[in-house]
Amino acid sequence: MQKCCKRKYTGKKQKTIISLNEGNNNVIETTEKKMDIELKDSSQLIESISTQASNNIYNFNIPKESKNLNICNTNNLFFPHIKNENINPNKSQDEPYKKIIEENIELETKGIFKFNFIQKEELISFSGEYLNEIYSNLLNDEKELLYKPKIGYMDIQKDINEQMRAILIDWIIEVHYRFRLKNETLYQTVWIIDTYLSILPILRAKLQLLGITALLISCKSQEVYYPHLNELIDITDGAYIKKELIEMEKHVLKVLKFNIISPTSNDFYNIIAKAFNFDDKQYYFGKYFLESSLIDYQMIKYSPSIIAVSCAYIVMKYFGIPNYKCLYSKGIIKEKYPEKIIKYATRELCLLVYNLTQSTLKAVKDKYSLPQFLNVVQYCQQK
Repeated sequence: MQKCCKRKYTGKKQKTIISLNEGNNNVIETTEKKMDIELKDSSQLIESISTQASNNIYNFNIPKESKNLNICNTNNLFFPHIKNENINPNKSQDEPYKKIIEENIELETKGIFKFNFIQKEELISFSGEYLNEIYSNLLNDEKELLYKPKIGYMDIQKDINEQMRAILIDWIIEVHYRFRLKNETLYQTVWIIDTYLSILPILRAKLQLLGITALLISCKSQEVYYPHLNELIDITDGAYIKKELIEMEKHVLKVLKFNIISPTSNDFYNIIAKAFNFDDKQYYFGKYFLESSLIDYQMIKYSPSIIAVSCAYIVMKYFGIPNYKCLYSKGIIKEKYPEKIIKYATRELCLLVYNLTQSTLKAVKDKYSLPQFLNVVQYCQQK
């Protein structure tokens, strides 16, 4: 197995320990002393951040096999398993603050995010604060976008076709996980690619350049740290130069008029998965279908919310979750006949995933065959 990419972390964590002494002989710090401590901590933090930036936290060594778009080896994907650490409240904290922490932990264990449908208005109501507004705003933004992928945009593309786009997206998925970027970055990248192609035609020689440019733009809007320009050029096997990437970035931003943020199917799916309390196996099973939908050009005819709900519908039907009919509510997708649309999208998603298992485009399949994603691909291979 080839060497995988590793992050290099050079910064040092700063830890401040405050001890509280009780009794009559306690010494109370003066205001000036407290200010000195705060200034000292601030200077240490700034020094740590500047050190991290100057030493390039993301020090990637991309294997040569992954640089060429036509010879990407998806079998060499590496996805590190990250374990969540539970942070216990300090015993020396004040009682009111400790009580708030204990209440939050208790709410999380109960699973507070659930769908509660109002019978008259058929709206989604979350017991979690603001989630109702978030989902509603996502639906509104989805409808009111000035720029978004258009159905049938391949008609204006004379030098590329659906297969070339599928190869590009498959490669983008592999590169995205080699750099260990956020899920939001991947979906936003594909959205930028499709939106740009809906407006202007492009030569096939520039299609891969558009792909890494969209990835760069998405990284700048979603990530804290992201690959350098030289690293993005390197993964294309030197097909482009740094100047071309910069010029393409300016061009894409000008064409889209800096409208580079939009609701994605990932946003909708994450809220729905929490609402129905999906476990890890169910969650990743739906994500496998969700990510597969990025590859097929024909799935553009469905809005992100429909794709997300359809993936959740597949999960609930497969694992026998009884309240799947709640997904038919008009509050979840703004469509006239939600039940029919969800079922149509579900059939296409199932057919797509089946075809991808027999295709040469294996980035998504290889990814969700890994142990950290619970090898959910196996459920699609069962008869």
